Amino acid sequence: MYIKVDSLALFNHFNQIWIECWLEKGYGLENEHEPADRYIITDVNDQKVGTIEFKPYTLDPQNNINQVYPFYQLESIKQDPNSVIEIDKVAILKQFRGKNLDRLLSLFVLYSEFHQVRYGIALLERVFFRALKNVYKIPLEAVSDKIYYKGDYVIPTVIYPEKIYQNKGEFSWLITQLEGNFY
Repeated sequence: MYIKVDSLALFNHFNQIWIECWLEKGYGLENEHEPADRYIITDVNDQKVGTIEFKPYTLDPQNNINQVYPFYQLESIKQDPNSVIEIDKVAILKQFRGKNLDRLLSLFVLYSEFHQVRYGIALLERVFFRALKNVYKIPLEAVSDKIYYKGDYVIPTVIYPEKIYQNKGEFSWLITQLEGNFY
């Protein structure tokens, strides 16, 4: 289902996947070495098919995501910054898209529940934003109009995972028994 990146070999696999996806889309690459929890998504055949990264959030205006959009100015984020994570490096290899998104989203929800995350902030590609909102019914909010960033327009978004993990039965795509650990 997923593998926590905890070795150099897994870190290299992680980078290989998201970089391939970014290059395919024509996005600019970023080479950050911030602390983060990184995961590789695996499919039913245990193939490494995708990535997701959870970064601790900081209200610092110099934080990279805050320089794209000032999330630190949002009242809910200011009031409870310790329950916020930044979501980055969301990628699924082209040949594995579609049927593996539920695995990636389920990992996000269960990670959020385990760590008592109330808010996820992200810069979402527009088609992905619409899929999350309209197909998966993810509780989320666009906090700004689209912004051009690293080769495409993105939508600064606040996601509310608590509304999912407190109401798991309402989300038919949610896989609640993931194999793996968060630590």
